[in-house]
Amino acid sequence: MDALEAILRRRSIRRYQDRPVEEEKIGRILLAAVHAPSAGDVRCWRFIVVRNRDKKEAIYRAALRQPQVLQAPVLVVVAADLEAIRRAYGRRGVNLYSIQDAAAATENMLIAATSLGLGTCWIGAFSEGEVSKIVGLPPQVRPLAIVTIGYPAETPTKKVVRPEDHCFSEVYGRRYEFSQRASSRTHQHS
Repeated sequence: MDALEAILRRRSIRRYQDRPVEEEKIGRILLAAVHAPSAGDVRCWRFIVVRNRDKKEAIYRAALRQPQVLQAPVLVVVAADLEAIRRAYGRRGVNLYSIQDAAAATENMLIAATSLGLGTCWIGAFSEGEVSKIVGLPPQVRPLAIVTIGYPAETPTKKVVRPEDHCFSEVYGRRYEFSQRASSRTHQHS
């Protein structure tokens, strides 16, 4: 599957099969994560892989009891070392670049997982303090996302995405004109 196909096929999966995920696949997903762009190549992101049932139950409680957190065989806590990015970029690094870098790495994980036949869900609603304690983060490392990973037990449909409603040419409001071929391909996987 090529990159665009994986992007178009990706869905948020909230129900998973009771089937373990191969270590080799998790390794490939993490490899994709660490190859994400990073401000100044600081690479402040950190990834904590969680399979332990007790830790998953604690994270489930810290993540507002979202069922996919408990059901997924693997969780990855995506965090940022704020001290590392602060040394390079000061306050802007802490307040913006750390989040951008973690988001880029998270998206790489989602696309890689899709290409490997796995499902994911990007979780942003959780108690940062509780998750930090559960996975033993030092004070300068902030958890920014949790990614659930497993074999999907559902095939959600995706809402129709009309790129022309969101993309502009030269100035805001002037619609970008997609070629007929590009437009039909994006609607095909919607």
